[in-house]
Amino acid sequence: MHQGVKTMNILTLHNVKKEFNAEVLFRDISFDINSNEKIALIGKNGTGKSTLLKMILNDLPIDEGTININNKSKIGYLSQTVITNTSNSLKDEMLEVYKETLRTKENLKKLAKKLKTDPNNEQLLNQYANLEHNFSIQGGYEYHYKIETILTKFGFSKDMFKRPITTFSGGEKTRIAFAKLLLINPDLLILDEPTNHLDIEIIEWLEDYLSNYNGAVLLVTHDKYFISKVCRKIIEIDQRTSQVYHGTFKDYEEEKRKRYELLLKQYKHQQKEIAHLQSFIDRFRYNAKRASIAKDRQKKIDRMDKIDRPTQTKRHVKMTMQDGKLTDDVILTAKNVSIGYDEPLLSNINFSMRGFDKLAIIGPNGTGKTTLLKVIEGKLPIFNGKINFLKEFKIGYFDQNQSTLNYHKTVFEEIHDYHPTFTIEDVRGHAARFLFYGEDLDKKISILSGGEKVRLVLLLLMLNQPELLVLDEPTNHLDIETKSIIEDVFEAFNGPIIFVSHDRYFINKIGTKLLYIHNDKMTEFEGSYDDYRDKLLIEKNRKKRKKSSKKSNKKVTTKDKIKVLESSITVLEKEIETLKESTYKEENIDDYDFIHKTNKKIEQLTKELVRKEETYFALLETQEEVST
Repeated sequence: MHQGVKTMNILTLHNVKKEFNAEVLFRDISFDINSNEKIALIGKNGTGKSTLLKMILNDLPIDEGTININNKSKIGYLSQTVITNTSNSLKDEMLEVYKETLRTKENLKKLAKKLKTDPNNEQLLNQYANLEHNFSIQGGYEYHYKIETILTKFGFSKDMFKRPITTFSGGEKTRIAFAKLLLINPDLLILDEPTNHLDIEIIEWLEDYLSNYNGAVLLVTHDKYFISKVCRKIIEIDQRTSQVYHGTFKDYEEEKRKRYELLLKQYKHQQKEIAHLQSFIDRFRYNAKRASIAKDRQKKIDRMDKIDRPTQTKRHVKMTMQDGKLTDDVILTAKNVSIGYDEPLLSNINFSMRGFDKLAIIGPNGTGKTTLLKVIEGKLPIFNGKINFLKEFKIGYFDQNQSTLNYHKTVFEEIHDYHPTFTIEDVRGHAARFLFYGEDLDKKISILSGGEKVRLVLLLLMLNQPELLVLDEPTNHLDIETKSIIEDVFEAFNGPIIFVSHDRYFINKIGTKLLYIHNDKMTEFEGSYDDYRDKLLIEKNRKKRKKSSKKSNKKVTTKDKIKVLESSITVLEKEIETLKESTYKEENIDDYDFIHKTNKKIEQLTKELVRKEETYFALLETQEEVST
C-alpha cells in the first residue's frame, strides 16, 4: 500500500496581536504552515505583512498570542544578511553553504593518504567507506554543479564567479543572497517581495523552482501572476485580522466574494433584528407594565456578538470621462531606429502601432525599454532612423510616484485648482468615480494612503482627457487592491497606451501587442503575454517534433533493431569491463573521487545493459514468432 509523505508542522500562529503607539495594527492572527505548503501573505500596504514576518523571525516582540516554531525546522529569510562576507568572491560565498561538506572532503583526502601506506587496514577502510557515504549524502559530488546552475539562473555568468561581492550592485547583492538561500535549502523559505530586481526570465524560472521546492514557502508579494503560479494557500490581512483561503489566486477571489456576500447577509439580518428590538425598547422603556421586558431586550442587544459591516471585496472605479474616437489607422511608425545615450544601446528597431493598440514593451533590465519609451515621448533624441506619429497627440504620463501632487492641499482643492471651471457638484461627481466620497475630499493629500494618492493621480490624469497614455512600470510597489484599480482604469481607457512593465498579470490584462527586447534584438508580437508564451512553447515543441521525425523517417525493421542492440550490448560490456579494471590500478586505488565516480558510472551502465538485454531478448522472441 502506498503511503503519502508525512506532513510536518513547521510554524503555528495563534491569536497574535501587534500594537504601535496604542493603536492596533492587527489582532487574532492565526494560521499554520506545514511542510511543502506554498503560501502567499497578502493585504493592502500598511496592514502589517512585513511586521508579521519580523515577529515570526523574532526581530519584533509579540504583544499578545503565540508563535510556535518547530525546533527541528530550519527557517531561511531573504535579505542581504544571508551574505557572510562581502569580501568573498561570488563562488567562495556560495561555498560557505558547503563548509561541512568541504571538511569531509579534506578528511577523505587524509584517509586516502593513510590507505596508500596501509591499503589493507580494515579499520581505515571502514572509516573511509562511512566518510565517503556521508560525503555523498552531503552533496559532495553535486555541489559544484548546484552552485553553477543556481548562479547562472540568477543571471551571473561564469566570468563573474571570481569577482568580490563588494563590486556588485545592490540589486545584484539581493540576487546573490537569494541564490545562497536556495542552496542552504531551509525547511521554510520566507520571502518578502522576491520578484524585486528580477527579470521576467528569472522570475519564471523561480516560479518553477519554488513550485517544486521540497520545503515550505511563505512569501509576501503583490505579483498576482507569481501567486497564481506558485501558491495554493493564501493568507490575507484585512480589517486588522487574518483570513485563510485554500486554492489558487482565482479561487481566493471567488471565495472572498462569497464570504463577503454571506457576511453582508448576516450583517443585514442582525441589523434588522437590532432595529426591531430597539423599536420595542423605545416604545416601552417608560411603560411600567413593560419596562422589565424592554430591559431584557436591551440586555439581548448588549449580549449580541456584533457583526461589523463587511468591506467590499473589490471596489471599482467608474471611467466615464474618456470619449476619444478609436481608429484603425497606424498612429505610430518606427523605422530603422537606433537608441541610446553616449552610444547606441539598441539598433534596427522597427514596429508600428494602431489607434486601438495597448503596446507593452517588455524584456530584461538594461536592454533599453525605458530609453525607448523616452525616445517615443521625445524626451531623448534618436541616433538613427525615424519615429513618425499620425498627428500630434495629447500625451498623458502616469506618475505612480505622485511627484506632481501638491501635498499641502486637500483632495477637493487639488481637483478644483486643476479645473477651476468645475462646480462643487462636478468635483464631487468626478471624485466619486475614483472612490473619493464625502469627507474624503476634505483630507490633506499629505495624509492620504499610498493607494488613495495613486487614485488621485489617475483621476487628475483622466480629467485631462489624454489621447495617448505613456506608462513606465505603473504597478511597481503597489498593493493588490491598488493594482486592480489601475488595471480597471487602463483597461477601460479606449485610447492607445504605450507602457513598460515587468508585471505579467498587468501585461496580460492590458496589452494587446508586445515589443520584446532581448539580446540586442526586438520581436514584435500581436497578442497578450500568455499568447506570446504559448507561441514560444509551440515553436519549441515543433522543433522537437521536427528533430525526432528526421530520426524516425527511415523505416527500421526488427532485424535492424536486433543488430543495433547486439552492437550496443557488446560496446557496453567492454566499457564496463574497462572501467572495472581501472579501479584496480595502483595509481587510482587511493583516489576516492575517481573510485566513487567510476563505480557510479559502472552502476548506471549495468542498468542500461540490463534494459538493452531485456529489449534484445524480447525482439528475438518477436522475430521467432513472425518466422514461425
